[in-house]
Amino acid sequence: MKTKLNHQLAAIATMGMIAGASTDAHAQTATTFADMARNIILAVSGSNNLISTVCWIGGAGLGVAGIFKLKNHVDNPAQTPMKDGLVRLGCGGALLAFPFIQQAMQGSISNGSLAKINASSLQMDSVTVFGQP
Repeated sequence: MKTKLNHQLAAIATMGMIAGASTDAHAQTATTFADMARNIILAVSGSNNLISTVCWIGGAGLGVAGIFKLKNHVDNPAQTPMKDGLVRLGCGGALLAFPFIQQAMQGSISNGSLAKINASSLQMDSVTVFGQP
């Protein structure tokens, strides 16, 4: 019963994301590299908050699980190895740091501005696509 509910919630979330992405009227047919880059940036522009939220929740959950595993190790060192808790804490810390790394990466490709990433400067010189200049 629980897995059926999880599958239904996943299906609803997927359909919501598809419906939200299909209402984009700004997408154009890509004929150049700059058009393709612009379309990709436009398509994933709304996913930053979703990725950050998932990372914050997952990182907090793994951090709490790591603390409990370390407590289990202190209570019974022979049964629970310390590496289980440390791995969970490390992965939780990495997930908590990921939104900051993502912002730094976006800032480095957009001249420090996170407000709008411009793909118009991504043109390649002397590149032909399928024989067309």
